[in-house]
Amino acid sequence: MSNKRTFSSNDWLDLEQNDKRYLLIDGAQCNDMRLLLERLRLSVRMLFDGKLSDGSEDASVYLTKLPADANANRYLQFVDSSARSPGALTLIESPLRTSDLLQRLQRRLDAVYPNGKPFLSRFYDGRVLPWWIQAMNAEQRQAFLAVGTRWWYLSHELRWVSQKLHCPEMDPHDPPWLLETDQRHALIESSYPYVLMDHFQLTDPGLLQRIPRARWYAHIREVVAMASALGMEDSQRVLMVVTWSLLAGEGFMTDSLWRARLVDYASGKRDANVIIAEAWPVKENP
Repeated sequence: MSNKRTFSSNDWLDLEQNDKRYLLIDGAQCNDMRLLLERLRLSVRMLFDGKLSDGSEDASVYLTKLPADANANRYLQFVDSSARSPGALTLIESPLRTSDLLQRLQRRLDAVYPNGKPFLSRFYDGRVLPWWIQAMNAEQRQAFLAVGTRWWYLSHELRWVSQKLHCPEMDPHDPPWLLETDQRHALIESSYPYVLMDHFQLTDPGLLQRIPRARWYAHIREVVAMASALGMEDSQRVLMVVTWSLLAGEGFMTDSLWRARLVDYASGKRDANVIIAEAWPVKENP
């Protein structure tokens, strides 16, 4: 296993007057959340309780305030030892008290699809946060960001990025979020590469290691878009095409032979077994 850190140190900007720095931790993306909380040795509050009744898993989301003189990078090391994904942690700088910030974040959890079906806004997942903000209309975005001064997250290129916030005295958000069809589609499109990344990390992590980690998201999204342009929208064929792309490497997108294979695969002219046999022929023993 690689010893390279996910949550690398950052040159944090100086806090604004009266600001505090908070960690927002997604337990669903961490191993042994109980041990992590013991290592942090900080008082924590829950956005919601996601613990299984038998205690085997903890998908709760935790908010904790760092001490005023704390070195934030030191706490990143603790989280890094438990995190399974770069979305496990974000940092919020805000003048709000812990209880007030917690309340504002909790009020931003509830959302509704165009068909009236409720769902949970997963902004606490650092992978989802920028796409959630991008999918909002201007009025929704202005209301959502009314929680502080800055919100830090790791981009899909594993670089620390800050989102500017604002903090009016009264929270302007009136829950729930009401998403239109195009917003829902935008969220699904931007989040789907992470679904595939999670799949490969569980089933065959070596495949992902064939390309640089900072390229995982962009590579998979590009391949999914190419498959879609050829008419392949079903998850089975998309998964197969992404698997081939990881085996073939970065040149997959521009390889004319692969382009021809994918056109035939999309049309049904060639099936997966034929393409696999052609691309990776089995060598017979002499």
